[in-house]
Amino acid sequence: MKRKLRTILLAAAFAVAAAAPVAALDQVRTNSITAYTGFYIYVADTMGFFKKHGIDASPRWFPSGAPIMQGAAGGQWDMAFLGAPPMVVGGPALGLVTVGMIAEEGGMHELIGRPAYVDAAKADSSKLRGARIFVTTLSTGHYMVEACLRHLGLSTNDVRIVPSEQQATLSAFVAGEGDLAQVWSPQTTMLQARGNKVICGAKELALSMPGISVAHPNFIANNGSDKITRWLRATAEAVEWIRQDRKRTFELYKKYDAFRGFNFKDDMLEGEVDLVMNTYMNVDQQLAMLKPAAGKPEPAIAASFSAIAEFFIRQGRLKTVPDYRPYIDSRYLEAVKSNP
Repeated sequence: MKRKLRTILLAAAFAVAAAAPVAALDQVRTNSITAYTGFYIYVADTMGFFKKHGIDASPRWFPSGAPIMQGAAGGQWDMAFLGAPPMVVGGPALGLVTVGMIAEEGGMHELIGRPAYVDAAKADSSKLRGARIFVTTLSTGHYMVEACLRHLGLSTNDVRIVPSEQQATLSAFVAGEGDLAQVWSPQTTMLQARGNKVICGAKELALSMPGISVAHPNFIANNGSDKITRWLRATAEAVEWIRQDRKRTFELYKKYDAFRGFNFKDDMLEGEVDLVMNTYMNVDQQLAMLKPAAGKPEPAIAASFSAIAEFFIRQGRLKTVPDYRPYIDSRYLEAVKSNP
């Protein structure tokens, strides 16, 4: 009788447990671009880190930051990954707040040409006068091209800038058009694999190009602080997962590549995975960019934004450099660090 009663009680307990409501996930509408830097959001979603921290992110993906900024104007998202230019140009006006810096993107920006042309130009930079350069205009790549030309003693007025999106640049340059190509990963890897050479890049010029995690002001205002912290905690775990095992990361990155519709061959993805492994930042590295160093009036990331803003002033897109300090907030990452 006792055994039968115990069985009945256990069955009842299991039935109650099965009927108990599952804790609802908090919705955090998330947007991201499909660059290599957006991979951390894909990992956090695919590997269940968002759900682990009580978040339904349901990420939406875009080829560039422009539609994400358009969505910000209409309050259509809560958290986003963006490159620096959209934030530099439109962030302060929309009240967007940088709450994390996932990667330093400068390392992927290069100016590439055919070997003979690059060798001749390096020997005598005046040979670049009149060069036709494919450029994704008003981007960090454009910013890099201007800096490279200055480094070589020239200006953008000395060359012919040919506006071109990255895939169009790759196709045209491989077909023999143009003299130089401004590219970023994976196009950098693809052009170098064909024997082309780098004449200049953002890394050697120490140009900072932050890839950032951004919170919408409406989300912050509507009691979003705890959700932002949990969102950042989930993405921090994604970064740790990524950096622990390159082979494992590469296999998931191939799925990400197919998901975003690129379907590059494995050897073409090696460069992107190298960037993922070497440029993604942990919480301490991010805080070092978001908090002012001793004796400094502003965080390093604000200086990065300001330098890019100067470029946009020269391009006629901005009139003055905004004060970015009110739109950089390290409190949420500090909460992640204090309670991993």
